[in-house]
Amino acid sequence: MKKICFITNLEKDFDFKHTDKLINSIKNENCIIVSQAVFEAENGFNKSINEIDKMFNESDFAVVLGGDGTILSVAKRACIYDTPILGINLGTLGYLADVEKQDSVKALKKLISGNFTIEKRMMLETFVEDKKIENNKGLALNDVCINSGYFSRMIEIGIEVNGFFMNSCRADGIIVSSPTGSTAYNLSAGGPILKPDTELIAITNVCPHALYMRPYVISGSDRADIFVQAGEKGAFLMLDGQKIFELKKECHITVKKSDYYTKIVKTTELSFYDILRRKMVEVRL
Repeated sequence: MKKICFITNLEKDFDFKHTDKLINSIKNENCIIVSQAVFEAENGFNKSINEIDKMFNESDFAVVLGGDGTILSVAKRACIYDTPILGINLGTLGYLADVEKQDSVKALKKLISGNFTIEKRMMLETFVEDKKIENNKGLALNDVCINSGYFSRMIEIGIEVNGFFMNSCRADGIIVSSPTGSTAYNLSAGGPILKPDTELIAITNVCPHALYMRPYVISGSDRADIFVQAGEKGAFLMLDGQKIFELKKECHITVKKSDYYTKIVKTTELSFYDILRRKMVEVRL
């Protein structure tokens, strides 16, 4: 008997119409509804961290109704308990979600019947060497980004890989991306697309003031050290565009592959290339 929790983005399903539809569709199935939680972009979960941890710990699967941002937020807690995520897209692009809203009942029944596969997605772990910053560790499924945060102001960025100097330049920022995040901000900045089941890391500078500066791809077993000279104005470190650290003057940020993985439930037979074409090309035509 499968134990399932539901997490709904309140902005996407404010009256719980679709959430209730999904739950009612499986009331007579061989499963247990462990809990329901609400997610809001500004306030996060409507439950305490202890309640959220207990919910994931007791669930076999988490069904997430929302967009990519909701799934990214859930992934940081679900991965700790190895809880797979079935994403239902109620947003716009929904690149991380397995199915669209109109197919969600069918997908959920596939999950309960065991007709699914699971994709393991590599995550990134970051550490900021600054004693003034509390909770200076973090996880990211998509990317770790450093930006100046101020219009027309660049920052000085130095990069080392496994202790060996790679390069340095002035730029608007830098993106350290996982394969999952390679089709997000990294792609917009001209970085490479990485197949999501690989264990690689892409390093892409944002608008570098140097003709020689091009994106790099390193192994998932490598450690990237980013040295930032932000000047008086400072800079910002963002994990998946959500958790934000304010950086002052000189900072050292370490990024490496995490021991945790996000597990994404797949109930369709669409390949990575099918999804890439549909989401990145056809949806924009």
